[in-house]
Amino acid sequence: MSDIFDVQMAETYDDWYKTPKGRLVDKIEKEVIYEFLKPQPGMKILDIGCGTGNLSLELAKLGAEVTGVDISEAMLVKAREKAAKENLCISFCRADANNLPFEDETFDAVVSLSALEFASDLKKTLLEIYRVLKPGGRMVIGLIGGGSAWSMYYEEKAKKDSESVFRHAHFRTLDELIAAMPGENVQGKAVLFVPPDFNFENVEEALVLEEKAQRQGRTDGGFICAVSYKPLPKRKELD
Repeated sequence: MSDIFDVQMAETYDDWYKTPKGRLVDKIEKEVIYEFLKPQPGMKILDIGCGTGNLSLELAKLGAEVTGVDISEAMLVKAREKAAKENLCISFCRADANNLPFEDETFDAVVSLSALEFASDLKKTLLEIYRVLKPGGRMVIGLIGGGSAWSMYYEEKAKKDSESVFRHAHFRTLDELIAAMPGENVQGKAVLFVPPDFNFENVEEALVLEEKAQRQGRTDGGFICAVSYKPLPKRKELD
């Protein structure tokens, strides 16, 4: 799987965030990620599928102690370069989300943004991620939403391009993501109702459309996010 995220893709990956579409999509997705994650200074956070470190760097700037993992060494090289350039102390290592090189209950929080679409057995992968979460910690997972205008857009791209990474993707609905989440107090939310063919130069119009759809409680957004909590051990009752 790591070879689909090759050196060429790593070199151009960050260009997406410099486009009007990329900037707005990133803003909309990050808002729900941060709403659920609630990062705090000193919090030990594991970023699963960190790619070139986009989210990892932001969390480190907020004072979190961040570890980023990805299956692509090419992506990690770029992430390390970016962190070094900004004098940020982030640990980046190559690892598969299905076999994490960490002890049980290591992190205060675990987050993954648009990476686990490539997990063939999402529930199994989430259980491995949950293993390294401390009691009282939270797990926040964001995915491209199945059945949305965005997943259909990527599916169409995959049909036309035999080398598209999205040929390997699995698009789940919000209900499917919530059902796969281990832990307690699972909550979920769908965002990104602006369609992929929208004119993203019209930021205000896009945000009005987005706010209206969220107010209606729609679940067919292009980005879905869920949070779950690992319960603290139950206190033994005194005799």
